[in-house]
Amino acid sequence: MLRRRTAVPLCSVATASITLLAAALIGGVPAYAAVQTCGTSGTHSICVTVPDSPLSGLERVIVTNTPNSGQLDVYWKQGGSSTFLIRQFGPSPESGDYSFTWPTQKYLDGTGTLKVRVPGNSFVSASNVTLQNGNVSDIQHSPNDWQSFLPGPWTQAVDPVVPAVGDGPSDEAESNAVAAMITAAAPPLFLFLGDIYDQGTYTENLNHYGVSALDDPSGATLWGTTARVTQPTAGNHEWPGHAADWTDYWHQRPAYTSFEFGGVLFIDLDTSEPAGVGSPQYTFVQGALASAPPCVVAYGHIPPLKNTTINTNLQPLWSLVATNGGDLWVAGHVHTMSEYVPLDASFQPGGHLVQLIAGSGGHRLGGTQSASVVAWSKGKTPGALLLTLNGAANGGTATSISWTFESTQGTVLRTGSVDCGS
Repeated sequence: MLRRRTAVPLCSVATASITLLAAALIGGVPAYAAVQTCGTSGTHSICVTVPDSPLSGLERVIVTNTPNSGQLDVYWKQGGSSTFLIRQFGPSPESGDYSFTWPTQKYLDGTGTLKVRVPGNSFVSASNVTLQNGNVSDIQHSPNDWQSFLPGPWTQAVDPVVPAVGDGPSDEAESNAVAAMITAAAPPLFLFLGDIYDQGTYTENLNHYGVSALDDPSGATLWGTTARVTQPTAGNHEWPGHAADWTDYWHQRPAYTSFEFGGVLFIDLDTSEPAGVGSPQYTFVQGALASAPPCVVAYGHIPPLKNTTINTNLQPLWSLVATNGGDLWVAGHVHTMSEYVPLDASFQPGGHLVQLIAGSGGHRLGGTQSASVVAWSKGKTPGALLLTLNGAANGGTATSISWTFESTQGTVLRTGSVDCGS
């Protein structure tokens, strides 16, 4: 039986190759010559089926696990070093097993061993696997065209609605439901608030966030279906440990940036990087705020305030935003939904800046928050935050922002608003 290959680099991948990948990600098993290795890891029986070497481009690795439950970790060992590839939190809702697509063009050429195990137990190892992509000293990178996907002018007759959520991409049922919720909304802009599980590797980005619409709009999957309208922020799971993987997946996007949409200034922060007074990030935000429109939204993965605990790294940025026209600070990291009371530059009630947390992307949902500065919170519920830019219709400039927290079932859980420029 003839084997089908996809040997095209991801940075210039052909539509046909991505379409084949999308079919594989939803459970299709391509027909090719392969080698199967079976063994035990703890109390589990694992079988790993790897295409015959040499491997190039996007390759489907079939993994079965008996019993079909629990976590599996996959590593690539080449020479004396092991590289973590992916953590599967359970059988994929698409394939029903632990199979994954391996973007081999994102790893150096050579022969090694693909190792799979239940965390903390012995490996089941598929040996003598060879990668051959022409990657002798570096990997194949995506193009540096992230600026091509910044949002354009909004000219429609209704005010735009911008979803925001993080802490989800893990290829689990609740996570995928949030991704489907965002896709169904067909938003003009989506703020992804970070954390692609478990470590944000190339392989996890492809399988857990999904095939990116930046690479092929028609073949995109999961969270990747809205990638062309997504303005992501880096989470602590992928930054700084796998910053290169995150940057490459998002077509060389910088760690922090800013843009305007609907007359609103959005400041995308890297909350895992230094943010003190005089730091490059602080100076960048200071410059962005110098000529800001009435409405300003700062967003990043880690919130400056969790209940009453202040993140000292982010405190200077919070103060800067609060004293220079900031209206909303949107974050994830805490796996719940929360709205804080308006706070001043010192995190005291009675100010103007409102912190909203939408870490409700579906992975390991947390409980409800409770503190004097928390106006509302909802735990254990997958869903998203939806921001409406009031006054932005017909090319206008927003003068206020209203929001709703909604579950994946379409239930409105909380509403609020803030007048800009107060």
